Amino acid sequence: MKTVLFFFALAISTLSYAQDSTKVKVETPKIVNKLQYGKSVSVNDIEVKFVELVSDSRCPQGVSCVWAGEVVILVDVLENGKKIDTKKMTFNAVGKANDIYISDGLSISGVNISPYPVYGKKIALEDYKMQLYIKN
Repeated sequence: MKTVLFFFALAISTLSYAQDSTKVKVETPKIVNKLQYGKSVSVNDIEVKFVELVSDSRCPQGVSCVWAGEVVILVDVLENGKKIDTKKMTFNAVGKANDIYISDGLSISGVNISPYPVYGKKIALEDYKMQLYIKN
C-alpha cells in the first residue's frame, strides 16, 4: 500500500511540473473613453484631435426610422506637433471601428460616438465624445 501511495504521489508531482512554461506577453489595449469634441489625446508622439462634427443623422430613441443613420466627424492626426492627416470618420449603427493611425508599434481606431440622440433633446456640440481603441 505504501508503494502505491509513493508512486501516486510521484506521478502527481511529476504532472504538476509538466505544465507548459512558455510565457506569453499579453498586451492590454488602452481604451480612451472620452475624446471630447475640440479636445485631443496624445500617445507617444501622435496626437489625435476631434475637430469637427460634419453630420449626425442617427435615428433618435423614441422615433421609428427607415434608416438608422450615421455620424460623420473629422479628426486631425499630428505627429510631433505637426499635422500629418485629417481623417473623415463615419460611425453607423453597426459600430465598425475606423482606423485613424497605424504604424509598426501603434494603432489608433475610433470605435463609437456618444451620446446617442433622444427625441426632443438637443445634443450640445461639446457633449459629443469619441471612444478610441489604442494598441501600443
